[in-house]
Amino acid sequence: MSSVEGTLKRFLLRLVGTIRPYRPYTPAEIPLNRLKRILVVRQHDQLGDLLITTPAIRALRKRFPDAYIGVVVREYTAPVMWDNPNVDEIIVFYEKFKKWNVQMFSLFLDQLRREGGYDCAIVLNTVSRSVSSDLIAILSKAKYIIGPGHLKLDASLPERIYNILTPRTKKLQLEIEHNLDIMKVLGVQPDGLEYDLSLDEEEEKEADGIYHQLHLSGGSLKIGIHFGTLDETRRFPLHKLAKVIDWVKTNVECEVIVIIGPNEVRLRDDLLRMVKTKVVCAPLMPIRIAAAFIRRMNLFLCNDTGTLHIASAMRVPTVSFHSTNDPAAWKPPHERHFGIRASDHRITSITVEQAIDAVKASIDRIRSSPI
Repeated sequence: MSSVEGTLKRFLLRLVGTIRPYRPYTPAEIPLNRLKRILVVRQHDQLGDLLITTPAIRALRKRFPDAYIGVVVREYTAPVMWDNPNVDEIIVFYEKFKKWNVQMFSLFLDQLRREGGYDCAIVLNTVSRSVSSDLIAILSKAKYIIGPGHLKLDASLPERIYNILTPRTKKLQLEIEHNLDIMKVLGVQPDGLEYDLSLDEEEEKEADGIYHQLHLSGGSLKIGIHFGTLDETRRFPLHKLAKVIDWVKTNVECEVIVIIGPNEVRLRDDLLRMVKTKVVCAPLMPIRIAAAFIRRMNLFLCNDTGTLHIASAMRVPTVSFHSTNDPAAWKPPHERHFGIRASDHRITSITVEQAIDAVKASIDRIRSSPI
């Protein structure tokens, strides 16, 4: 955190503490039968982080089937929440300041305060805390603001935002479970660990059209590859990935399909220059069309990034490459997913042999238990 950012955060905290009445509550004091409008705030994280929250949101809906549930998300992550049956309203928070004007802020505030605002706001922070998320919870007029007790905006100042604090277990567990733990103060119980990402018929048709245009209707295995992530410390080296692709094409009856995201054309071209065998390149697709396209893969190779969780939401087996994030916490937990991490936690230390072994194991599982 820069000194300017830290100073601004402390100023905002002191301002909130001065003008906003604060009273902590215990979970027993929450009138659960009177919670009619519940807001979930998860707008300061990335695409994968949002998908990781969907099991918690599903469990919340099961506990409060008649409640109105709103979710605040970033603009570019919002599509993964479209058509989610557990969400009544998606409220978009624009990360870039230039997108805000008086009209946009008025609309945003109206969404937060419609029908008198929300009875309860749940801020799903698990790793870091966000001033903007906290201010959104306050703007929603929620009487009860639930947040994790282990994260403080400033250790020198008392808590003035969350009036119901949830503990964080010290044991290693899935990030999915950390989100569920925050919900437990409302009597919410887990309802499975699969992600929710609902696609409509038109999106499936568009993906199907792309699939057939690429002449991918044969009977061989379809193995998708996504190499991207802007953070190089989380990107499996392209020259190693090229060797894995060449091994797969030489030893497995399959088609390898390279899938790209925005700003990844140059990296794709770099990869193609290194690959000695023939691969298929899919066009750039919007998130939801890409999800529908990935659903048609038998196996998906990728880094520890949002596409890993999209593939999981589509129930596609994956082999993923991890660095700083422990796959025991961040990899989708299901048996169809293999996570690879070097002992020194450096992405560059993962060997070609490790990757090939994981691909072999995944293919063996696919062939023994067809999906």
